Amino acid sequence: MRISTLLLTAGLLAGLATTTSAQTFTDPGAYNNFIVSEQRAMLKKNLRYISKSAHSDNEKKIDAKRQDLIKQTELSLNKVAKMPAFQDDKGFKEQTTEALYQLLKVYSEDYKAVDMLAATRTATIENMEQYFKLQEVAEAKLQVVNDSVDAAQHRFARRHNMTISEDPEGKRLAAYMRQVSEVNAYQHKVYLAQFRIEKANARLTDALNSQNAAAFEQARLQLLEDTKTAATELAAIVPFRGKDAQYRDAARNLVKFYAGFAANQAAQMKELLERKDSFTKADADKFNGFITVYNTQNQKLATAYNQAGNNFQATYIPVFND
Repeated sequence: MRISTLLLTAGLLAGLATTTSAQTFTDPGAYNNFIVSEQRAMLKKNLRYISKSAHSDNEKKIDAKRQDLIKQTELSLNKVAKMPAFQDDKGFKEQTTEALYQLLKVYSEDYKAVDMLAATRTATIENMEQYFKLQEVAEAKLQVVNDSVDAAQHRFARRHNMTISEDPEGKRLAAYMRQVSEVNAYQHKVYLAQFRIEKANARLTDALNSQNAAAFEQARLQLLEDTKTAATELAAIVPFRGKDAQYRDAARNLVKFYAGFAANQAAQMKELLERKDSFTKADADKFNGFITVYNTQNQKLATAYNQAGNNFQATYIPVFND
């Protein structure tokens, strides 16, 4: 299952009903719209990347969209940075330049850190929490800089007697961004709750492979505890938008299976491991039967859970082709 993607732009500037024709500006509306057009060109690349991540399994195509976003941001940053100040009013241009620069910095530094952590996220629930926290921090940084750009735009409008109001395209893009944020927040909660059981489950498998009865029992007891915590967390998560519980329920089914296995079959396996040197054929058949049940059910439920996560993103993050 793909982890949800960073939403790299948190705010939208408002365009005006004025045509932008050149970079030598005599009209404040055209000056405003040139800056807005560069911000939106970057934003659209970001939303195309998010859309591709949600609707495609082709990693090369997804990464190509990410590279397009980086190139567009660099291009827009260069254009805005070279703009002359409008009648010595530098604030709007300078704040936008800083915002675009910070976006590149977040993408090259913060997202790199997220990516590196993703490679080791199976280690602990703490790492997974940090993985999502880095996403939230990156988005929060961009919210701050976008708020400063929004304030600068309104100061520019007041000084030059313009009225700023959200335009149709801005409303459409803002609605898409809100949907992405909503999906991300919900997915993070479900994913973290289910992920809580992974470390103990991995330890259980390792102990089984090494036929270490003591380590197996320790992992089994930890898995029992972790499944109780995960089940409680998942029970507190309501269906998405009050009606769609498929993703949450797929996680609950997987957690429920681990809980039952730890309490029943794994407890019997522990007793068998303690006398593995005197196994009878009946013991071996019983032991192998437990492993078969685990492998079959684990694969079935894990596949269903991963598919539910992919379907969740594909359903609630709309295709963006602008």
